[in-house]
Amino acid sequence: MPESLGQARWMSVNNVMTKDVLCIPGEEDVKDAWMILMEAEVSGAPVVDAAGALVGVLSTTDIFRAIMERVLKARTLRESTSQDEDPVAAEREAQREFSLAVRAVTDSKVLSILPKDQKVISLSPEDSLERALHLIAEHGVNRLPVVKDNHVVGIITRQDIIWQIAGRPPPSHQS
Repeated sequence: MPESLGQARWMSVNNVMTKDVLCIPGEEDVKDAWMILMEAEVSGAPVVDAAGALVGVLSTTDIFRAIMERVLKARTLRESTSQDEDPVAAEREAQREFSLAVRAVTDSKVLSILPKDQKVISLSPEDSLERALHLIAEHGVNRLPVVKDNHVVGIITRQDIIWQIAGRPPPSHQS
């Protein structure tokens, strides 16, 4: 095990986490949340309720998944009900279905597209970097909110841990 990893594993999350956390209100429209993520150059963020309590984590993958689910449902319905359609008309209909799916998802609220089975996994500022690494690997996530008294006080990403182990400061913006 590299020496930097041995030293880093005992470091607390508080020493590595980003403290200026972008949080998305659960009642935000998906289109606005998506723009917020893109403008901040991040791929996901904690979702909070009106009281500021953590209720989930939104990622761009969640947005893409919600759009694809709608597209696939529309395609299945079209294919099960259509006769032999001409290819040009079928392509036009597929494009229309995609546009409608994007609009439906982006006009919905963030809470409505979070995976229903999403277990909210978080850390406390006192947790070790080793615990963060294990949770990220075990659950296949890219980021973990850091919570104290049920409020988000930081976030740690897979990339933050890599930078720490490499012994280099992270770039100015998160991934």
